[in-house]
Amino acid sequence: MPPEVDAAYDLRAATPTTLIADAFMALLPWQDRVIRVDGLVGAYPNVVVQVVIDEKPMRAAMYDYAGRIITLSIVISLITAVLVYLSLHWLLVRPMRRITQSMVDFRDDPEDPSRTIDMSDRSDEVGIAERELADMQSQLRGALRQNTHLAALGTAVAKINHDLRNILATAQLVSGRLAGSEDPEVKRVAPTLVRSLNRAVALCTNTLRYGRAEEAKPSRVPFELQALIDDVTVALGLSLPVGVSVENEVSADFVINADREQIFRVILNLTRNAADALSGTDDGKITARANRDGGFVEIRIEDNGPGVHEEAREGLFEAFSGLSRSGGTGLGLAIAKDLMIGHGGDVKLLETGSQGTVFQLILPEAQSVSAA
Repeated sequence: MPPEVDAAYDLRAATPTTLIADAFMALLPWQDRVIRVDGLVGAYPNVVVQVVIDEKPMRAAMYDYAGRIITLSIVISLITAVLVYLSLHWLLVRPMRRITQSMVDFRDDPEDPSRTIDMSDRSDEVGIAERELADMQSQLRGALRQNTHLAALGTAVAKINHDLRNILATAQLVSGRLAGSEDPEVKRVAPTLVRSLNRAVALCTNTLRYGRAEEAKPSRVPFELQALIDDVTVALGLSLPVGVSVENEVSADFVINADREQIFRVILNLTRNAADALSGTDDGKITARANRDGGFVEIRIEDNGPGVHEEAREGLFEAFSGLSRSGGTGLGLAIAKDLMIGHGGDVKLLETGSQGTVFQLILPEAQSVSAA
């Protein structure tokens, strides 16, 4: 007689959920049942087959199969983990370590060019980070080098300024005696000489006092702009190249409210640069104009020179950067910019080209006064 059946399973009505549940039930070790399984034959859909089996050998086979699956899964997982680790280490960890080490080396000696990171040709985020780091290191190295030069230059300027102030003090005493001369020509030029020496002494004093490259706060007073430009023309004096003239087209009643000495320095720097640009020409002309427009006072310094070179326009108003002529220091326009900003205004390169150059000075109307 066949053994007594403890459980029956009909595969014809089974679903994936019931099959999974029945498989877990068969794995329980405390039951040894005899089961019957009913199912159809694939080639004969009308034939039903019944199989009666002992559950214990089937359970052992299932445990053996599960063990092989687990072992294979662990092996595949370990291989995958190793490949992922090597990939991440090669693609991310090593480049990031190289970037980090470059940062550390650059911090230790930022002026050493060999400590700039070597850029790769990668186009992903790591490659972008390498290129940006290399660019930042180059810019910082240039800035540090320039600051070092500026510090050395500042020390030299302070020493020269100190001695120059003493020399100018002696010149002031001599100019004071010249002012008392009865000679008509001496009387005509003596006031200009005295004013120039006073400006030079004040500039030396302020340079020593404001050693942090800061300009003094403007001391605003009303003054006639036409007279100031005339003073600038006289101050240029013999330094004007042959064939170059200055035309003052500012009206006599045009009055502005600003620091006269600082505006004098601004216009003097601009006109001197224009005169240098016109050197060697036969009909060089520098023209000064002024008007009020839209709540602002606008002063224009124009010349008919060859224009500012394209490579000099970048950083034109930065110290030691905008060198528009040979032998220049690049300080004149930087000083003019600082002085105008101190007044709440600005200085701009309005236009330049083969027909000439126009610089524009802008002062807010609130800081200016109309003529009485």
